[in-house]
Amino acid sequence: MIKKIISLLITVILFNACSDKQSTVSESKNILVDADVHAIKARINELVGDKPVLVNVWATWCIPCIEEFPYLMKLNNEYGSEFEMILISGDFPEAREEARGFLSKQGVDFETYFKTGKDNEFIIALSDEWTGAIPFTMILNRDGSLSSSWEGAADFKKFESELLKVID
Repeated sequence: MIKKIISLLITVILFNACSDKQSTVSESKNILVDADVHAIKARINELVGDKPVLVNVWATWCIPCIEEFPYLMKLNNEYGSEFEMILISGDFPEAREEARGFLSKQGVDFETYFKTGKDNEFIIALSDEWTGAIPFTMILNRDGSLSSSWEGAADFKKFESELLKVID
C-alpha cells in the first residue's frame, strides 16, 4: 500500500513538473507581438551586420498571402540559420486570434509581429517601394540595404532565388 502511495505521489509530482514546464515554454513563445513601424525598423536595424533579412507583410483575409505562406516556412526550414525572417500580420485587431491560429497551423514557432498604428504611416516608413498592397516582401542585405522587394504573391523559386542572392 505504501509503495502505491509513493508511486502515485511521484507520478503527481512529475506530471506537475511537466505541466509547469510546458506552460513556461508556451508563454515564452509569444508568436504574435504588437509592433508599430518603429519597433519593426528597430528590429531590422538590430540585424544589420549580422544576417540578411526577409520581411513579409501578410493577412489572413489575403488569399495570395495564405497561398505563399508555406513557401516562407519552407525557406525558413531550409535556410533559417542564414537569414532572419520578419513576418508582420496586417490583420484587423478583431482578427488577431485568427492570425495567431493561422501561424500555429503553419508551424510558426518564432516571434512574429502584429501591425499597430496607422496604415499610411506604417507603409511609408517601412519601405519607399511599397504602395500598401499585400502580400509585400522585401529582402535586405546583411548591411541593411534593399536587395529586392515586390508586392503580390511569389512562388518558392522566386523567394529562394532572391534570398540566395543575399546569403551566398
